[in-house]
Amino acid sequence: MNLKRMASQSSKSAFQISIFYLLLGMVWIYFSDMSIGFLTNDSHQILLWQTYKGFFFIGVTALLLYLFSNKILQDRYDEYERHIAEQKKAQSKLAQQDALLKTIINSSPDAIFVKDVEGKFLLFNNGAGDIVGVSPEKVIHNSDALLFSPETVQQIQEQERLIISQGKIVSFEERLTTANGIKKVFWVTKGPLFSDEGKLFGLFGIARDITAMKHNEQSIMDEKERYDYMAHHDPLTGLPNRLSLIEMLKEKSTQTPIVPFALIFLDLDEFKEINDSFGHRFGDQLLILFTKQLQNLFPKDTSIIRTGGDEFVILIESKIDHHSLQIQMIRLIKILNDPFNIDQIEVYITASIGISLFPEDSSNYEELLQKADAAMYKAKYSGRNTYNFYNSGLTQEVLERTTLASNLKKAISNRDLILHYQPQINPLSGEIIGAEALLRWSTPEGMIPPSIFIPIAEERGLIVELGAFVLEEGFRMATQWVKNGMLKGRIAINISTKQLIHPNFLLLLEELLYKTHCDPTWIEIEITESSILEYPERMIALLGVIKGKGFKISIDDFGTGYSSLSYLKNLPADTLKIDISFIRDITHHSKNQTIVRAIIALAKGLGMTTVAEGVETVEELDFLRENSIDSIQGYYYHKPMSIESFGQLIRET
Repeated sequence: MNLKRMASQSSKSAFQISIFYLLLGMVWIYFSDMSIGFLTNDSHQILLWQTYKGFFFIGVTALLLYLFSNKILQDRYDEYERHIAEQKKAQSKLAQQDALLKTIINSSPDAIFVKDVEGKFLLFNNGAGDIVGVSPEKVIHNSDALLFSPETVQQIQEQERLIISQGKIVSFEERLTTANGIKKVFWVTKGPLFSDEGKLFGLFGIARDITAMKHNEQSIMDEKERYDYMAHHDPLTGLPNRLSLIEMLKEKSTQTPIVPFALIFLDLDEFKEINDSFGHRFGDQLLILFTKQLQNLFPKDTSIIRTGGDEFVILIESKIDHHSLQIQMIRLIKILNDPFNIDQIEVYITASIGISLFPEDSSNYEELLQKADAAMYKAKYSGRNTYNFYNSGLTQEVLERTTLASNLKKAISNRDLILHYQPQINPLSGEIIGAEALLRWSTPEGMIPPSIFIPIAEERGLIVELGAFVLEEGFRMATQWVKNGMLKGRIAINISTKQLIHPNFLLLLEELLYKTHCDPTWIEIEITESSILEYPERMIALLGVIKGKGFKISIDDFGTGYSSLSYLKNLPADTLKIDISFIRDITHHSKNQTIVRAIIALAKGLGMTTVAEGVETVEELDFLRENSIDSIQGYYYHKPMSIESFGQLIRET
């Protein structure tokens, strides 16, 4: 109940009491005077009784007035007390709500603020202070000029004038610069403030600092772009990869109108031998230099793709003809006539190139790739270092390749393959102390080099079967030479990675040892350094089992890979074979000398022996002798030879 209402009720009650008193007095005077008149006619008595009557009336009315007044005042007082209590309670609740509101506003990490019509801050919470680095107390009654750069202040003022003119609440992203030069990004909600009468008295705002979120979003976008780039590009050369090629071909083969293009499939000839001879790092540098040659040769809008290893695809999109393509291919082959110089080593490479045309040869991109690949193999079989356009007769070439694989399988089954042996020599005494078994395939049409049939064996899944043949023949020969007293040292047999990790490899060893009566101590299992790197922990465990059976373990092409010494120290190896790339012209390359000395010292420190491959000159031999090499293998002493020639050599020594 409010005070106005209380005053109204009090006035009403006073009026009621007055009326009651008036009526009571009039009734009392009338009836009391009549009663006195009946009792006496004596004027003196009448005056005396009237005096007593007046005193009585005054006493009674005073008592009644007291009782009425006390009751009314007590009720009013009680009501007033209740009003005061309710008012205090309301004020306390209002204070609690105000404190709660302030706590909520100041606990929010978002900036919450209110400005008057002149742009002065009326409210500025702690969150806003934390964001701009200014105490809220300093901001109140100040403008944005205290917090932001002049350019930002102008930007804010223009935005707020627009918001007020529109008369509605809006949300938007805002980039601001603080007075101390820090750039921030906010998600802002702003709106005008109107009184009940509709008069503008200010503007409110809520701003969330999303600078970190925007930075994270940008980082995610950058990472997405980076991963997308990695997924579509070759990490070595930076060229688009096979995935990019497929996407390009899908797009080009389905676009309308049809735009003809040439698909050029290029394969570097015998690149594996370069890797094996000089190491993968050398090969990587060669690929990078070759990529630059391609980019310099072809127009800027030409798509050059590295599909993997030593294979490249070039897409030339224009109205092309055979003659213009022939000119470009001749220029490419001519460029390859010059050597690449890497680490002061000159190396020559050639390329086999196949060309298919869209839509002339096919409108299907998969068939187009297959036909370019067939044309490339035609160029390779034509002697390499040349190019070839696809024609329908190339399906015969593919058939011939399939036939070669079939003949290889028959040769394995019929045992038409043979092993040659290259002696390993003690450099001090010149005596034969071992030999390496090397596979050869002789056909009525001539000798097929391992560089041709080994890749086919790997491609067609024949490498495990081929490796089993080599192991069995090597075991048989070791047994035979022991019986004849001709075995000197051990026979080293190369094992491919696919064969070594085959689940039945250990069982195969046991079967062949039993079948040939070979003692494992007569055999040295030779694996390449790169094969260890593919499955290091698995290889260490597997080689440990093989060594436990009595075989010796040799690491071939050592130094050309990227092996870690932490793996090497755990390898159960007996011999390190120094790659030919470090031996060739060793007397003229100080770096090679340092590497070879380091390998020999490393091997001796780990309790291993060393074999140098590819020794061809007396200068190379002298250097290796001086540095305590254990064994020499190379043309300086002997080329790989047939079983008969090797037996004759043993008998003569």
